[in-house]
Amino acid sequence: MSQADQYRTRVKSIDERVARLRARPGRLLARAGFAERKRDTRRKILIGAAVLAAIGREGVPSMQSASELHRWLDERLARPHDREVFGLDADDPVKHDGIRPSEPATRSDTAVKDAGQRPAPRSGAQRP
Repeated sequence: MSQADQYRTRVKSIDERVARLRARPGRLLARAGFAERKRDTRRKILIGAAVLAAIGREGVPSMQSASELHRWLDERLARPHDREVFGLDADDPVKHDGIRPSEPATRSDTAVKDAGQRPAPRSGAQRP
């Protein structure tokens, strides 16, 4: 390979690297946007779950601001991951009866436990 070909190869390699580096901020911004949308969806799910749980218990109080909602959720969210989504102190869950994964067995928990005792579905699928 001649020296001119070596230079062309090297320039081509550098051009490819520059193109990758120029595309990098766009990819990083897209990734950050995706993460924020995912976090926003998680917040909406948790708010909905808290409202549904409150309807079945004490009812939902009237709230006029985001700070009131934030305080209300602080009393109800117990899991550190859920609290972190709202910027609540993950190490200090409030001692109230919040939304917890360790609540008494629900109908779906019982269904999962009994799944091994039921016959296979009609679709012909086999149970593991």
